[in-house]
Amino acid sequence: MILLVEVLLGLSAIPPLLVLWRGPTLWDRLAGASSLNLRVALILAAHAALSGHGILLDVALAYAIFGFLGTVLVARFGERGER
Repeated sequence: MILLVEVLLGLSAIPPLLVLWRGPTLWDRLAGASSLNLRVALILAAHAALSGHGILLDVALAYAIFGFLGTVLVARFGERGER
């Protein structure tokens, strides 16, 4: 069951990965990276919930927070103009 959930969530990460790879603008790539970070955090949280490893919830939360901070930092960089 755990493997099935992880595989399905992993497959749902393919479209954001393609957007991250092919995105013509910084904003497209930023949206792809943010969505990919969300999928990874979801995989960690689902694994924690289904397997009973509570420490992975902390890791998922920290990963989501750092992913959000990275998105904000890159968005501020993009707002000032690409160099």
